Amino acid sequence: MKPEISLIPEPDRSTVKRKPLTRKQRAELALAQGGICGCGECGEKLDQREGIIDEHLDPLGLTGTNDLVNRSMWRKPCSDAKTQGLDMPRIVKAKAQAGETGQYARRQKNGAQIKSRGFEKPKDGYRWPKGRKIR
Repeated sequence: MKPEISLIPEPDRSTVKRKPLTRKQRAELALAQGGICGCGECGEKLDQREGIIDEHLDPLGLTGTNDLVNRSMWRKPCSDAKTQGLDMPRIVKAKAQAGETGQYARRQKNGAQIKSRGFEKPKDGYRWPKGRKIR
């Protein structure tokens, strides 16, 4: 049973929409990183032909923000690897644990209830048919 009043605030799991950076902000981030990819593993220079993404260090789906301190400039291959390999599984797991996905969430959203198949229950309980033996 959940208490009516809680002293511990519940975390806000609402996802914030991605806010695009201005040209000035993109340039500031790239200069602050010295033109190097922000992943910290490849150490390659940012190349416009390859694609540059402003990556959220703490994903928006996991209580991340659109602040500049939460962003860095990444090469597209590094960004794709981080998003698909690290961020998405963590976001999916957090949503599942919060009850935002799955059959229960769909029923809550649509107001549907579990329906029976239409079989009637025996009124006086179940009885074995005559002549049938239980092994």
